Amino acid sequence: MTDEDFAKLLGKRIRSLRKLKGVSQLELAYDMDMSMNTISTIELGKISPKIETLNKIALKLGVNLSELFIFSEKSSKNQKLDELFDLLNQENDEFIQAMIVIAESMKKIKN
Repeated sequence: MTDEDFAKLLGKRIRSLRKLKGVSQLELAYDMDMSMNTISTIELGKISPKIETLNKIALKLGVNLSELFIFSEKSSKNQKLDELFDLLNQENDEFIQAMIVIAESMKKIKN
């Protein structure tokens, strides 16, 4: 694996954890005393942050530093579920409840 490939995987992992925790780039940048552009550049794998920076990111995201380095290839299904989660995470509770009812109805029809 090249350094460039590693930086991209690390950036994707940070982005994934950030979204999973419901933290925006702006919030993370503010908490880290960095620019949003710097966070974006890290997540795109264009720069490799220092270990001290990675440790601060891990702390802000509430994970162990080692968790930033757990890379796995996601199946297409899991990627689609992540996309769906990201969309739902932006909606209000009433909308989410309506989507649950729809999903449950669709499951009953399928079975």
